[in-house]
Amino acid sequence: MNERQAIYEERFVQNLARYSSLRQCIRRRVEQILNDPHTRTERLRQVPGGFDLRGYRSARVDRNFRVIFLICQEYRHFQGRQYPRCEGQDDETVVFLTVGPHDRAYAMR
Repeated sequence: MNERQAIYEERFVQNLARYSSLRQCIRRRVEQILNDPHTRTERLRQVPGGFDLRGYRSARVDRNFRVIFLICQEYRHFQGRQYPRCEGQDDETVVFLTVGPHDRAYAMR
């Protein structure tokens, strides 16, 4: 399959360095996402009293670790607006937002 273009947010890069013991597992998962971002990932939704996560996706790295990302085209569809890093990018571009333990990743810290 064609690999999609990837954009890595600063938070993702910082967390990748922070969790260096899982770096290889995270990189393998990122490669899988780039090959097919719809397989073994889940769409996120609006959390009552929390963030509106519609347009975002989550993928497991291990039991407790998650990669949070978006596909530019899906984000536009759910949010009705452009994600800043998607401007001028192909619809299939994947933006990796963060990686970390479940609770931290979903809090987008």
